Amino acid sequence: MDNIDALIVSHGQPSSPDPAEAALAQYVARVQAHLPGLRLGHATLAKRGSLSAQLEKMVPGAPVYPLFMSDGWFVRTCLAGRVGDAPFEVMAPFGMDPALPDLAAAALKDQGVSPKDALLLVAHGSGSGRPAPERATYDFATALATALGGTKVEVGFLEQSPTIPEVAKDLPASVLCLPFFAMEGDHVREDVHKELGDCAFKGRVLPVISQLAGVDAMVARAIKAKLDEGHAAQQAASA
Repeated sequence: MDNIDALIVSHGQPSSPDPAEAALAQYVARVQAHLPGLRLGHATLAKRGSLSAQLEKMVPGAPVYPLFMSDGWFVRTCLAGRVGDAPFEVMAPFGMDPALPDLAAAALKDQGVSPKDALLLVAHGSGSGRPAPERATYDFATALATALGGTKVEVGFLEQSPTIPEVAKDLPASVLCLPFFAMEGDHVREDVHKELGDCAFKGRVLPVISQLAGVDAMVARAIKAKLDEGHAAQQAASA
């Protein structure tokens, strides 16, 4: 059995876990290409037994990378609880990486976004009122607007106010819509597109943010930095 040096975890699709597990495997293969000599594992929380099977293969001290947009309940409580007392550190989530706004801005500029344009950022939000998803979305929107040179970034949510139709209905036909989601599951393919259709949105919907150019390399750099940090701590402890 090959040991796993780091594990990437996403939410998955509870109603249909296998396709989401396969999609994550494909994405992790892209990240893996930037980390020769290391072995990455992958698991979705939604697929029964997936996470526990991967944790059994991990070397002590291996990091767990949450492919989530915020440090909300799924990362702080659900994932952390399932990792438990095992010797693995749960890293900061994907959506809160400080490098992400600049990478997204570069990709959007390639799509023709300029400071005078408006951009629609759509996100999940929290129907139960948990603050972390909203906070992470607005923090990202603020940083993205700055990186774009002052572009106005409008934010709409699936599960809280302001909703996607409330925000999107008054936007021009030239607007681009960026889904602030880690993976392109049913929330994006079905729910986001339905809400945009309900308000006759005429703009263009971009791929989810993890699919933008350079983002898989960003994930690889974060994992490599965490591994290097762990190795340095081990060397200092044994010196």
